Amino acid sequence: MFSIDDFNSLIQHTPLKKTITKPLKVANPIYDSKNTLTKDVFEKTTEIKEFIISHICPHSNTKQALKVVQNSQDKGILYRKVLNKETGKIEKIPFEANIAKSKDKWTVTYHFLEPETKEEIGFVSIDDWRLAKGDPIYDFLIENSRLIDDFPELGITGDRISINYLQNNNEQLYSGIGNLGDQIAIEYCLKEGITPNIISAADLNSHAAHYKRGRRFFQIAKSDKDIDYYEFKKVYGTDDPNKIVEERIKETPKGQKVDTSDLCEIYMYMPQDVVERYLRMIKEHPVLH
Repeated sequence: MFSIDDFNSLIQHTPLKKTITKPLKVANPIYDSKNTLTKDVFEKTTEIKEFIISHICPHSNTKQALKVVQNSQDKGILYRKVLNKETGKIEKIPFEANIAKSKDKWTVTYHFLEPETKEEIGFVSIDDWRLAKGDPIYDFLIENSRLIDDFPELGITGDRISINYLQNNNEQLYSGIGNLGDQIAIEYCLKEGITPNIISAADLNSHAAHYKRGRRFFQIAKSDKDIDYYEFKKVYGTDDPNKIVEERIKETPKGQKVDTSDLCEIYMYMPQDVVERYLRMIKEHPVLH
């Protein structure tokens, strides 16, 4: 089990606050990529800006005007899907997206923006449950959710955050938002002095995408408050959602979306080996400053 001191020792020689004065080598956070940026990227000064963006509200799926704050050094790698006319295949071309932030009570949202137009590409919303203590929602979670339960066998105890929303506003054009969102969640923990205990829930046919990024699902338990253990095991023949999702991935032909739309909302966590992988990335190329 890692402590925050372990995390600090891993990054002590690479402060999160720094000015980039050399070309930034870009790599896919999880998977190796042959693509690289077509030009070097330099950051000379830090500038803090406030401005209004058109944000897609996840609750209503409608656009709303939202004030955000942007540090000019906060950038992350995403990918544009571009058709190669010679091969007829879609290629993923890396680019630097700007990152801006908004906050509402205990929820901090990082918005990924097109560099020129400031159009919102997607976002990740993080719930910092330390900030919700004393609010009725915290008591509700204790009674009805696994988001703040302790799982000592997995090294998950104490204060934690959860990823509330991870949204790609245009999946036909962009990719990489899941990886960038996960890295930001880890960096948020480091900046706040929290051991990265990251719990979230998969639903709306997102289970396979999360699994491929390294997330793992909690085993369905008889004590679960929001899932009928016996009904789940009767329908699927197992109480381990990981087996179900892994089998669906294997059965799905390459290029097709894995269908898990029949699965309910299932809680998942970020295993410590995945956390370590992100820590190594953050040591080289943090995205928050």
